[in-house]
Amino acid sequence: MEQKEKLYKMKEACKILGLHPNTIRLWDKQGKIKVVRPQGGQRRIPESEINRLLQGPSAVPPPPSTIPKDEGLSSFLNYVFSHHRDDWELVRKAVIIRDNYTCQECGGKELLEVHHKDGTSRNDPDNLVTLCQKCYNLVHKRARKMPAPQPSTKPEAPAPKPEKPAKIQPPPVPEVTELPRHKILDDLKPTGLAQRTLFGDLLSATAVLKSFTLGDLATRAHCPEDVAKTFCERMSACGYLVSKNGMFEIHVRLAR
Repeated sequence: MEQKEKLYKMKEACKILGLHPNTIRLWDKQGKIKVVRPQGGQRRIPESEINRLLQGPSAVPPPPSTIPKDEGLSSFLNYVFSHHRDDWELVRKAVIIRDNYTCQECGGKELLEVHHKDGTSRNDPDNLVTLCQKCYNLVHKRARKMPAPQPSTKPEAPAPKPEKPAKIQPPPVPEVTELPRHKILDDLKPTGLAQRTLFGDLLSATAVLKSFTLGDLATRAHCPEDVAKTFCERMSACGYLVSKNGMFEIHVRLAR
């Protein structure tokens, strides 16, 4: 008996592709995506179509006209800052989209950068602003001219007493590499923002599962097994996963 292709609900497909439902509806009308309507009339997206879009150039962000500003943009920003705050490349693109590809100082639209207002690396929406290269340099020039805070003079603490060596030394524990989330995702070389977002969900799932099969990972991350397989192959090539007897084990720890 021929196996039927898996069909994804609109909500599931939007989460995997990082798209707004209005974008998929528009592409359906334009013939850019294959959408089926089984009994009940609800749109379903075949797994083959999702894989095709993920393998091609990123479709995120969709044209602004396809997303209601008060709905789609808010949902996209909330997703990025709730689940991928440590992924600087994704956060940077989200802030530029939020600021309408416009410098918030002079209104310019070229050579845009994202600036941390308080000078720290805190990736919060209220601490990030889009600036053109000229305004970005001016802001940093002003920051360099500000006097540095004077260190407080505190009395030196007494030197701690040397600890007595333990009689029995336990065997050394093998070190597990600890890396920031964005470094791992950069090493996986995702093809576009949609696949990078999906790889981020898979990375979170591996951190929770620790040891898993390919099916376990796909189920946990709610994504096609072909995408999970691509993720595991790239993680293994980077030395972040070890495979044995059909099981995968993560060999990297996400830095907090």
